[in-house]
Amino acid sequence: MNVPTNLLLIIVVLGGIAALQFYKGRKINTELMIHYIRKFEEQLNLRDKDYIYLGGYVGFKANYELKDKNASRMDLVLTLLSRQSLFWLPFSYPVKRGDRLYIVIHPKFRIRADAHVVQNYYYLFGPKITERNTMKKEKTQVGKYQNFYTLYRNKEDSDRLRKLIEETFDPRRVRHVALNMETNTLFCLIKPDLKQTPKEIKKLLENFPKVFDDWTYFEEE
Repeated sequence: MNVPTNLLLIIVVLGGIAALQFYKGRKINTELMIHYIRKFEEQLNLRDKDYIYLGGYVGFKANYELKDKNASRMDLVLTLLSRQSLFWLPFSYPVKRGDRLYIVIHPKFRIRADAHVVQNYYYLFGPKITERNTMKKEKTQVGKYQNFYTLYRNKEDSDRLRKLIEETFDPRRVRHVALNMETNTLFCLIKPDLKQTPKEIKKLLENFPKVFDDWTYFEEE
């Protein structure tokens, strides 16, 4: 089978560009992971740590045991855009909506409410919240940004959750923050920032028991 010269040239050029993108994108994602790991460890007082890398350059999962009077553990999952794949990258952004950091805090006190603050239209089919049918939904403003809604049973809980976001994060990078009684966890999904996010996770640990001060019955270590 004869391949037209122009088509062959296009294939060769695309192959070369894809190879260059692979090495460049792999380097960027590797440097991002190393940076976040170092900065997270600098900001947190750790008792133990464990990392699992996700597909080499996709991101990582971190399990941190904390030396903290209010929280026993923090779990982080960082997922990065497929910068190493020239052909998947254009589809990666609309699917992932950029780099993502999942934060789960396991406090030493009991969480006594279910509540959510969610960015409008972030989830294509809505967030998977099993208890949402028993909760009230309303539009809300976080900081000066009005593109959020809350789910709650007690409005005071969602107001406090909104206050926690305002005192901890840049709301523009917040996708979903939730209290979960069943798992006794605080969940956050944000778009990470190289400079701000390591400081934000430290502030989150500090601000959580302050905002929900009537829950903070814990045993000193």
